[in-house]
Amino acid sequence: MNIIWLQLTSLVYIVFLNIVYFSKNRLSTLENNIYKRLLVLNVIGLLIELCCFYSVAHMDAVPVFNTIVTRLLLVYYFGFIMLYTYYVFIVAHNSDINNKKKLNNFLEKVRNICWLAFALNSLIMCSLPLKYYSDGNIVYSYGKAVNYLAISLMIVIGIWLIVLFKHFKNIKVKKYIPIVSFIVLAGIAGAVQVFYPQILLTTPFETFILFLMYFTIENPDMRMVSELIDNRKIIERASEEKSIFLFKMSQGLKEPVNNISKQIDLFDKDKVNMDEVEQIIERIDANNKKIYYLINDVIGIDTFESNNINVSKNTYNIYSLLENVKARCKPLLHKSVDYKFEVVENIPREMYGDGIRLKQLLTSLLTNSLNNTTKGFVLFDVNSFTRNDICRLVIAIKDSGTNINIKEINDVLNQDLEITEQEEVQIEKNNIDIFLAYKIIKALGGTMYIKSGENKGIEITITLDQYIVIDNDIRQNSNVDNYIMARRDNRKVLLVDDGEEEIRKIKNILERLGYDVSVSMYGQDAIDRIKNNEKYDIILIDDEMSLMNGINVLYELNNLKNKSKKIVLLNKDKLFIAKHYIQDGFDDFIDKENLNKDLEHKM
Repeated sequence: MNIIWLQLTSLVYIVFLNIVYFSKNRLSTLENNIYKRLLVLNVIGLLIELCCFYSVAHMDAVPVFNTIVTRLLLVYYFGFIMLYTYYVFIVAHNSDINNKKKLNNFLEKVRNICWLAFALNSLIMCSLPLKYYSDGNIVYSYGKAVNYLAISLMIVIGIWLIVLFKHFKNIKVKKYIPIVSFIVLAGIAGAVQVFYPQILLTTPFETFILFLMYFTIENPDMRMVSELIDNRKIIERASEEKSIFLFKMSQGLKEPVNNISKQIDLFDKDKVNMDEVEQIIERIDANNKKIYYLINDVIGIDTFESNNINVSKNTYNIYSLLENVKARCKPLLHKSVDYKFEVVENIPREMYGDGIRLKQLLTSLLTNSLNNTTKGFVLFDVNSFTRNDICRLVIAIKDSGTNINIKEINDVLNQDLEITEQEEVQIEKNNIDIFLAYKIIKALGGTMYIKSGENKGIEITITLDQYIVIDNDIRQNSNVDNYIMARRDNRKVLLVDDGEEEIRKIKNILERLGYDVSVSMYGQDAIDRIKNNEKYDIILIDDEMSLMNGINVLYELNNLKNKSKKIVLLNKDKLFIAKHYIQDGFDDFIDKENLNKDLEHKM
């Protein structure tokens, strides 16, 4: 007895699955492209299988038609299995992303081998003899062609098992489900057909596998949503990190400006001898150089010129490089030293340049700082600016250890920049002092600023412009902003605070709680956002900001008739007057000393 109803049911289901899948725009990924081919192929296979039931039962009436459709069914089986083999290799190797070009070349070879195997085996199966059995109720085909197909399929599934076992750790569990299911169901179908050759379960089982794959591949709709959210977060994070960096630079500019003002005030004294005049001029000149460096070499985007960059065909991953530097230097850390290694997340991942030299340079400078600092702090801070295809890395290394005097700094800046053979040996041994570090950064096409004072340690700021490796496969969707504005499930929070560390801590807590968080470091900026009709459910306002305090921000927002909930962030010493802030118009307060508990409880 034939179970043709199973094929008919599978056909109806796979047709509906095709309609659902192809009715919407999908992301053009390798896995999705294979999946849609498998969907169409399964429809064709089921139709061929239904034709086979008819043709074998009436093979005397339509012998040519019977020969064609039965051979086509064998070709279909092998074609489906080879296309699925390509999918298995993609899933197994998908996390080998360290060298994407190498991975793509490998998968292209796999695809070509699959096509070649399909073509050769199709010719062989079509040339081998095929016999038919029909008694009115039971119909099936058998013979050398069927045996050859069965052996070929067992070999291919054996290859799957080897590939999956070899890359087991790389395989996402959900993507592993349909492949394992396919292997199990193929075994069941094969066993059933040995005892009941008239029962064809393979193609209906393939329909079931495609149903599983719809939920276990990167769900096209959900992935698009996820990419929109991720892209939006990347854009917001880049903007916020740039805002924080510019804020730090503006604070950095205040110091030399104030120092120059103090030196000028010294001339107001009744008596200033020549030695003092020379010292004052020297200090003014040093502070002026820092202002010039910050404005031009660090944040001056007008100096972003490709002809100033040393061209290199070598590529490196900046995050891997920095992680390597961090790991190498960590064992040198003293327990009494406050060590911070901060890297912003908006740096382009792949860049052209001499990654080996840069790693040696940063490792040596950070090593020197850690070795010379037994108490106090060491800060390693990396920021970036991008413009077109150029990224400016801004790397600061600060410590409270041993200082150097002005003469030594001038000797560093005025030395001969040619790197000697002896210095090349030092570089290879990672024995790089501040003199050699300056030569290396100049050779790489960068700039270096050195600042030191008595009992103040050393501050080194490096800028280096690098070409960005642009991945042509990356595309940003133009609907990002529209999609995010349409979301209703995540509540939006505006955090108004000028403390960098506090911002990061609060933002991490809120994002963990499921909030969309935007950051403003100036009270006036927050007010301007509300004037521009930006909508927020909650506005968190730090009470003690340098330019505009929390109460003033609240008054301005209330004047704009803003209906967002407003919560003030208070230091511990102001908690006793928290009720006065509520009376002034805040909806609630947060204890900054108890952020985790207070935010989770009150938000």
